Amino acid sequence: MKKTKWFLPALLMILSLALLVSGCGDSSSQSADGVKVGIILPITGSEAMFGTMEKNSFEMAYEELKAAGKTTVGGKEIQLLFEDDQGKQDVAKSATEKLINQNKVVMLSGGYSSACTNVIAGSAQAMTTPFLAVTGSSDEITKKGWQYVFRGTAAPATKYTGAFWEMADQVIKPKNVAVIYENTDFGLSSAKGFKEDCEKRGVNIVFDQAYEHGALDFKPMLANMRSANPDMIFAVSYVMDAAMIVKQMKELDFSTDLFVGGGAGYTMPEFKDNAGDASEYITSTTLWVPNVAWPGAGEYFENYKQKYGKEPDYHGAQAYATMYVIADALGRTQELTNTGIQKALKATDIDTIMGPIKFEDWEGYTNQNKPITYVVQWEKGNLEVIWPENVKSADYTFPVPTWRER
Repeated sequence: MKKTKWFLPALLMILSLALLVSGCGDSSSQSADGVKVGIILPITGSEAMFGTMEKNSFEMAYEELKAAGKTTVGGKEIQLLFEDDQGKQDVAKSATEKLINQNKVVMLSGGYSSACTNVIAGSAQAMTTPFLAVTGSSDEITKKGWQYVFRGTAAPATKYTGAFWEMADQVIKPKNVAVIYENTDFGLSSAKGFKEDCEKRGVNIVFDQAYEHGALDFKPMLANMRSANPDMIFAVSYVMDAAMIVKQMKELDFSTDLFVGGGAGYTMPEFKDNAGDASEYITSTTLWVPNVAWPGAGEYFENYKQKYGKEPDYHGAQAYATMYVIADALGRTQELTNTGIQKALKATDIDTIMGPIKFEDWEGYTNQNKPITYVVQWEKGNLEVIWPENVKSADYTFPVPTWRER
């Protein structure tokens, strides 16, 4: 009897330790109830409109894949576990650690702002957990040689302007340019790349200023910019800042031949809603529009609008396409281990509504898809593709009329 009293507890302790050890290292993260994928997005906070659009799009894609029988891996169902980073880096880090250590996810995805995406990527790399970024575009995210970090639907920030420079070289031919940008990872990285491209072409930068994200009064900055007399403005802003900037330009009667946004806020339906008629003729770079040639793009746009009562932009398309990439990679994974999923992602070759996705190493980037970009312009309340010309939905307006001529 005395032997039984200590023997059973000791045996249970040994078995528990054995199970704990077996869960460490590069073992399968597949739980008994499914294959868990962690997705980190800003569901609340100032970036919630983007995070919500991306969450909705993930779920739409998942439902379609499930109906097609493509969400089962090794007899177990893929499960999406969403975490809200609130647009804060410390929360993003905690969410990453929770999903990996507590929820035992097989891989991670998500990441809206570049700042939060960078934190998620660094933590995922440190814990050798595959991470597929959705939106965060700061160049450095895929320039650190991180083997467990992949970016497919998002372009590096300095590559957003590929199609724009084709148009600029042939049509716009700017001479004196003003550059304004929010002082975030995305804003700084985008502006840096744009200024380097200007230098290569001999374009004069007559005004260069970062501003605080979420500012309310841009008029002092705009007044100083007007005195520099630029013929073109390049601006990197999220949606509310973008709307405020162009509205206040109109109030100041400050006109230029062309105003170009660096993606982000200038392509959102909310930009048009908040800027009103000041949005007319505003031009922007972008990664996607509903009428691109990629199969399923238009259907996604219409289905999303019907289901949620709002129009998605390229951020939603990124999340939707990313879910297809995840299902494809997990479906090809020979072993549900960190390295097994990493290898499957590395071998990705899939067509999506964002175009073809392959993870390649090029120009110092690691596991980075080569992006396709477009130039769009707001015309009569619609966001029209104006470049490349072979896919345009409308003719461009350049130079744009002054505020008084409209």
